[in-house]
Amino acid sequence: MSTQRVRQKRVPKPPACDACKAKRVLCHRQPNGAPCPRCVDKNNICTTTPIRRGRPAKNPEPRQVQKQELTMSQVSTPGLCSSSMTLFSPQVYESLREYPELTPEIVEHFFDCFERLSSAMNPIVLNSSVKETVQTAGFQISLLPPETRVPALVIVALGSLISFHESVLGPGPRPASHDDLSFFTSGLHKDVINCGARRAPTCRALHAAALKAAWDAGIILNVSTENAASCYLLDMLDEQSDLSKVSRPWAIAYISHVRALATQWRKPNVPAPQAANWAGFTMAETILSLRSRKPILITLGDQVLLSGPESRSLQEFLASIEASAEKPGPGVLFESMKPYSFHVTLLARELWETIVGDHVRLAPLSESAVMQFLSSVSLVHAILTCLLSRVDTVSSASSWAADNSAFSRNSEWSQDRIVRGCAYGLIAGFVGLAVPLHRELEYRLGLLDADADIANSNPNVSVGATLARERLGLLAAQAHRMASLAIRELARAMEFPRWYYAPIQGRTLADCVRFALDEAEAVPVLEPERVKELAAIGGQLRIVGYSLDLLSSQETAQLLARLERYIETPVITEYFSSGNIDLASLESRDLGLGRLEDSGLPSLDHDLSWMEMGLDTLVLPVKARGL
Repeated sequence: MSTQRVRQKRVPKPPACDACKAKRVLCHRQPNGAPCPRCVDKNNICTTTPIRRGRPAKNPEPRQVQKQELTMSQVSTPGLCSSSMTLFSPQVYESLREYPELTPEIVEHFFDCFERLSSAMNPIVLNSSVKETVQTAGFQISLLPPETRVPALVIVALGSLISFHESVLGPGPRPASHDDLSFFTSGLHKDVINCGARRAPTCRALHAAALKAAWDAGIILNVSTENAASCYLLDMLDEQSDLSKVSRPWAIAYISHVRALATQWRKPNVPAPQAANWAGFTMAETILSLRSRKPILITLGDQVLLSGPESRSLQEFLASIEASAEKPGPGVLFESMKPYSFHVTLLARELWETIVGDHVRLAPLSESAVMQFLSSVSLVHAILTCLLSRVDTVSSASSWAADNSAFSRNSEWSQDRIVRGCAYGLIAGFVGLAVPLHRELEYRLGLLDADADIANSNPNVSVGATLARERLGLLAAQAHRMASLAIRELARAMEFPRWYYAPIQGRTLADCVRFALDEAEAVPVLEPERVKELAAIGGQLRIVGYSLDLLSSQETAQLLARLERYIETPVITEYFSSGNIDLASLESRDLGLGRLEDSGLPSLDHDLSWMEMGLDTLVLPVKARGL
């Protein structure tokens, strides 16, 4: 039997980049889509336009033409040096057509915007060296190595959500800065809401570019601090888009990377580094999962690994806070942040595993689990009340009104601003527990009512089923009261940090506005205090329209239309420390701009210097049905 010589297939040489091809010089292509050395030296954007070899077809198929156009749009994207074709939908490539030119000036602007988002305070982001590397490269994305280019593009995409740059918002009204009170305190003005729609094409393009770069770099598979930060930030981006309705692949990768990295910075018998910060972000992660009805990714082991154990129970925690009631200063508040976040995370996981989880819905609801959880949430509310009373003693309302700037990692935080941020986080944790519980019990009641309608035609209906419906109704009423307390606390939280544009709170605000409107429609007349709460939360939801295109979602658009029935044309009135104006005494049907000018109150067209007059808080006058 004769042996045959096996010919090895020749590996084709990668094509030269466009710049080297134009100069007819040798191009030394780099692996993983990195720019060639010549383009790095010349400070050029290294791109490669694929050229189809051979005789072109006379009548190419439409699918081939479309594929060629998508490839061209992919490789011509500035800042992306990889020419490999990845599997993305045509919508992603269509978004890339709106990709802006990432000049060093606009990249630096996006990084400054990102510093104002709460995501910038995540410990994994703080531990990365992305910003330092980008600064060293002069904010030129094309000069970055692949492991830094991906998080840089994701930060650029997140920063564009709150950017006021003309390249993002285009022509039209826009704020001069993030602290432009004359723009943001116009509250419900259409110019604020329209900003979300005006920035949407650019944000989608930047998001698509970040997704493509992350996929090409394989950040899901390679464990590093930068890749973990990229996965976390990509999950935050997905939460602002329709991609979050499917699953959370980036969140799963982020948690997996953090688990692998945590073993490197945790030492035996040594307190966990950044324990309070990690406890806050694990709480935020579980609340986010509950809000979107997705499995909670943080386990008890993750909590202990990242933030350390918590030996005190809720009862012992509450007793320790009450025992330190006479202790002056904000120290008790700061010391309580870690155990509070730890317990809220535990309760969020308990809520998913025993009451609201998808696997729990396959069986009858456990009434004992609901009663136990209601008892725990009541303790959380008692702890929250004690801590907020300490906030009132540490900070004054006048200082809140005087300091309206948003939190930023670059700014020098005063003690008062840190206290306000802690108070906002405490309230967000309580709201994240109470509202999902109420929503689930209402869902269960709806199922029982539907079964009862079918069973009414059956004379053999058991008395036990009727009693079970009554017991669940009582539990749902308790959950409803707890959710009402949460809405009241959230309306109070609107007085704390001036995060007018924070996109991460959009869905939470929408859920709370929906609950408040359902409650309002159940009664013929709204109480003035409830009107103020609805106005505060609803007004904040509309201001989020500065970042997100709220009207693009039919559900949110319908919610805002319902809100129009209760909230008057956007006018801001003032409460002076000498005495509050009684909303019940105002004739709400006459609250137009002219009416307010006649009464001596400022209008939107006037100079906003009156805001510096020492007012306590800012509220929105509203018109309630039946008042």
